[in-house]
Amino acid sequence: MELRSILPENEKSILKPLYSFALSVIGAVSSELILSNFLDAHAITTSLGRVSVIAIALFVVHRFALESLHSYRPKLKDLLTLTAILVGTVAMVALGKLVCLSMLSYVKTLHLTGFMSYAQDIEPQALYYAIPFAAGGILVQAAMGIEFALVFGVGLSLIVGVYFPEDLVLPAFVIATTYIGSLGMLKVRSRSAYIKAAVSVGIVTGLFALARVAVHADNSLFNLLVGLGTAAIGGLLCSFVVSGIAPVVEHLGGYVTDMTLLEIATLDHPLLKQLSIQAPGTWNHSMVMGMMVESAAQAIGANTILGRVSCYYHDIGKVKNPLYFVENQVRGENRHDKLSPSMSALIIKSHVKDGIKMAQEHKLPVIVVDMIPQHHGTALIEYFFDKACKEAEDAKLGDAVDKNLYRYPGPKPQTKEGGIIMLADGIEAASRTISDPTHDRIQGLVQKMINKVFSSGELDECELTLRELHEIAKCFTRVLSGIYHQRISYTEPAEKMNEKEESSNQSKQETSPKEEGRQADQKNRVESSATTKKENAEAQAKRDEDDDGEDLKRLGIS
Repeated sequence: MELRSILPENEKSILKPLYSFALSVIGAVSSELILSNFLDAHAITTSLGRVSVIAIALFVVHRFALESLHSYRPKLKDLLTLTAILVGTVAMVALGKLVCLSMLSYVKTLHLTGFMSYAQDIEPQALYYAIPFAAGGILVQAAMGIEFALVFGVGLSLIVGVYFPEDLVLPAFVIATTYIGSLGMLKVRSRSAYIKAAVSVGIVTGLFALARVAVHADNSLFNLLVGLGTAAIGGLLCSFVVSGIAPVVEHLGGYVTDMTLLEIATLDHPLLKQLSIQAPGTWNHSMVMGMMVESAAQAIGANTILGRVSCYYHDIGKVKNPLYFVENQVRGENRHDKLSPSMSALIIKSHVKDGIKMAQEHKLPVIVVDMIPQHHGTALIEYFFDKACKEAEDAKLGDAVDKNLYRYPGPKPQTKEGGIIMLADGIEAASRTISDPTHDRIQGLVQKMINKVFSSGELDECELTLRELHEIAKCFTRVLSGIYHQRISYTEPAEKMNEKEESSNQSKQETSPKEEGRQADQKNRVESSATTKKENAEAQAKRDEDDDGEDLKRLGIS
């Protein structure tokens, strides 16, 4: 027993560094096998020296990122994927270099005249900028994140610096294009993001190509044109390579890119169509939540697309029993009135299990499926729990009500996006119970709900800070205030007012004394009715306040 309890800690402290070092060695050996044929030195000691330099450098870069970058926490699967993409990029670079050398060898066999004769004097380094060095980094960023792209760019530049000694500008070029391409994929809204990233890479490549001409003091117009041409080709190839390989990496590695999330965000998805038809109240609730979560996620630097798409699918389980949820019920009809509190709680909790099952059947990404149970966490269904306690007290039963029967199974939110969705779910529902949704009332409700969830401990396992909760509250208040804003009553045009006055004057002239008496009696009755309506309105307002309190209690707000 003691050995089993020690093994996980040992694996964390010993095996993980060994895994990363072993993968660094694999990357270094693969680079040597692929690129060493382009070098003149083939001695075993020289090869071992190159492998040692690259392996140690890759391992140190990984360890440095592990200690300095908060979001760089790779699992074994991530390290394997990172190594595979690195080796694949090195192979692509070797293929590109081979093509460049072959083209130059062929051009030199031709008998060119005039301006084209300059082509025979082109150096191989001038064509290297057409190789899509940045494709691997862009792919890593799309699948794993910007921190992994940072590590990948440094590692690839180290390899290029060792195996391309003839061009001192190339390592800096690799880092610059990798990073600018990765930054171009940070905010993905459509497939055109690949093109935008490729354009950025092409522009930076062109600048480096021009800088290389200046560094080598080669001011010929032909070399200038070659540099710009290779820049355009390099950017174009980056776009083709990334868009073609990204789906393969997603499928084999189990990653979810923003592009995949955008594909399932369409309202034509079968699950969302079913939700909008069978549970329109829940569908509307999910759409409003999507706006709230997207705004808050952008404010704190979380994944806006993941947050919005997860909101669309977080309550799809309610399609099974839509009329048992208040947002889909007709006024005055509540099916829970005929059920026991425990049965009602069981039906309410079942939408989580049903939602997970439906999401898996439609093969939604795992990261979206995980949000379905996390948006409730282990929260208590307070309305039915209080109802059960009251019934037990009225029946004078000695046994206490089991809280676990009225609690969601969890887990608690594990990410920032999950925490924001949990907050938005309760706040959006509670905002519908405010009789007069002014900005101050909405702000007070938002702050009260966030404080309640925070104090309950449901946010303990996600990484939301107090500063971020404050930003989330401001975003929620702004979005809800915009939705429930008051409109002014527009006056009728002057022409219609004049027509009404003329019609009224004409009718007064045609009115007989008997009719005047009848109108006087009608006026008295109207005044009496107005007084009665005013009294009824005051009574109704008081009842609405009581109802609001009851609705808030059902939503878990005391």
